[in-house]
Amino acid sequence: MNILHKSERAQHLLEDGFITEVINELKNSKINDIMNTNEGDVEARERAYTVIKTLDLIYGHIESLAADTKIKEKKWKIL
Repeated sequence: MNILHKSERAQHLLEDGFITEVINELKNSKINDIMNTNEGDVEARERAYTVIKTLDLIYGHIESLAADTKIKEKKWKIL
């Protein structure tokens, strides 16, 4: 799959809003998990935190892919 095709698909995912909604729901669920843990349950908080950071990483990667088209378009305008 070429980079422009990936970029277009990523842009559609972001524009649709569904992926954003799902990721936010999952993050909120993990935040609630953190807030509802017992004082000594460090492992549970760390697992929830790892999930939140992973979701951020995935979403950031999708945003980066979506931006590739804009970057390439500007590059061609400069040349």
